[in-house]
Amino acid sequence: MTTFRALLTRPSALAALLVLAVVAVLTAGGGLLAPYDPLAQNTSDVLAGPSAAHWLGTDYLGRDILSRLLAGTRLSVLAALEAVLIALALGTGAALIAVFTVSPVRWVLERVFDSFMALPFITFAVAVGALLGNTIHAAMIAVGILASPTFFRVVRAAVLETAHSQFVEAARLLGVPLPRIIATHVLPRIVPVLLVTSASALAASLLVVASLTFLGVGVQPPTPTWGGMLSSDLSYLAVRPANPVGPALAIMVTVAALGVLADRLRDVGSGADGHAAGRAAGTVSAGTAGADGTAADRTATDGPAARESAADGRVADSAAAPAPPWPLRPLGWADETAPALVEIEGLQVSTDSGAPLVRGVDLRIPRGASVGILGESGSGKTMTVRSLLGVLPGGVSVAGGSIRFDGRELTAGEVSWKDLHGRRLGTVFQDPAAWFTPHLTVGSQIDEVLRRTLGLPRREVPAARAELLAHVGLRDAERVARQYPHELSGGMLQRILLAIAVSGEPDLLIADEATTALDVTVQAEVLTLLQRLRREHALTVLMISHDLPVLAHSCDYLYVFRDGVVVEEGPTETVLHTPRHPYTRTLIADHTVFGLDAAHPTGAAQAAPTRQKEAAPL
Repeated sequence: MTTFRALLTRPSALAALLVLAVVAVLTAGGGLLAPYDPLAQNTSDVLAGPSAAHWLGTDYLGRDILSRLLAGTRLSVLAALEAVLIALALGTGAALIAVFTVSPVRWVLERVFDSFMALPFITFAVAVGALLGNTIHAAMIAVGILASPTFFRVVRAAVLETAHSQFVEAARLLGVPLPRIIATHVLPRIVPVLLVTSASALAASLLVVASLTFLGVGVQPPTPTWGGMLSSDLSYLAVRPANPVGPALAIMVTVAALGVLADRLRDVGSGADGHAAGRAAGTVSAGTAGADGTAADRTATDGPAARESAADGRVADSAAAPAPPWPLRPLGWADETAPALVEIEGLQVSTDSGAPLVRGVDLRIPRGASVGILGESGSGKTMTVRSLLGVLPGGVSVAGGSIRFDGRELTAGEVSWKDLHGRRLGTVFQDPAAWFTPHLTVGSQIDEVLRRTLGLPRREVPAARAELLAHVGLRDAERVARQYPHELSGGMLQRILLAIAVSGEPDLLIADEATTALDVTVQAEVLTLLQRLRREHALTVLMISHDLPVLAHSCDYLYVFRDGVVVEEGPTETVLHTPRHPYTRTLIADHTVFGLDAAHPTGAAQAAPTRQKEAAPL
């Protein structure tokens, strides 16, 4: 409706819509509006000029041209519409399959549609008509097949962009089935592309239908069509040169209106997207600065004292800094027999071209622990975590090593990720706004996980959703559920992501730069909430960050990544206060100003020395 209202404000689009509305009326009831029977012949009044009785004159058999023009609209337009629907279904369906399937199937589909583009429309339509019978439906099947590559290429590009977006990846990691992802997260995002392409394809199909009926393909006289009327009057141009004007104008005006509508739809889509983006940015900025959304976020915390402690815990002066508000005792890492939830041994990840991204990483996460991964961009930490989640990007694969989750090998290729994502593996991400589907309300996205992933009955979903939102400190759950992502602050969105992540009571919660995009105060609130959820749900937590203060206050054990290898590991306090590797010492020196001294060493941590890995080149 928003797009339609925007079109009405543009004079050219309004004119095109009026023309197409008239054509639609004539398509539905043109035969009823015809003043004469379009097939009735009157040999005593052939090739008559325009008059009060015959506004556009008569043809060579004395048939009323206006009546035939009105009656011929139905077949001409419906035939073109049939071709477009065939092209839309074939091209869009194949594009979705090509994006969400394996590489061999994608390659075959691309080559098939490339071959379609090499075939000439008219010749192929005539050949198919001869094969299937000289009917308009056979001709439109041929036209639809040859028009489908346009939809395939345009839709595939749009779907690729959407499929690689963060909110689609979030839906996958939360266990939403692929058909549901396509129906609710992907297709609504490409509707503007489908509308523009369909309008353009309908204009082209009208011209093809007119050309085919002009040649007598698919429709035989005396059935009236716009192209057939042009053909029948061709031999009498010298006598009545105005007779072809009616059908020619009908074709030209309709095609022009469709072309204008396609252009305006493209313009409106671009303008609407820009406006929405600007509005979203303005709302989030205002929320961060302390507008209503953030005010609601602030009131939903653990109180002023907790916020003050969280902020004070990150001051640079360690002598004046109080103890962290969430002290966690070391977990006894010297005990190698402690039960492990995740064990990664010798993990190697590389691109299809053979370039190594992760080079033999060993990593262990005991149950109930909070483990941190520290490293700069390109150090291999994200690829390691993506390997654990089974969501490596295209062109990247596990080249060697082992990943075991609760004793189950994940690199064997027979893993049912549907049973893990959203149930045993929960994930929260950086920049929470990017991980919510923009056109869906927050409540509908929570409901999707509760119903599709956890299998709750529809009647139980509202109560479960309200309980989840209250659990992460969000008041007025119904109001929050009705809002769109751009209407909420970053802190509120991150709380909602945490609520979704723990809804399935996962064994492992992975926080990938979960506080990076938030301001300092909101960051402290989210970290406090994360620690509370860890205690209440007995979560094992894996945190990935380049922010040393976050890891210092939240993790018991730390792995330092560089150039695809682990260069140092050990209890967090030991790594941060007595680092052994030069790279770790450099990182800590660079971050001293941010208050790393707030992580006070303990006797147990000092007794457990760090294990230095083979040094990566500095």
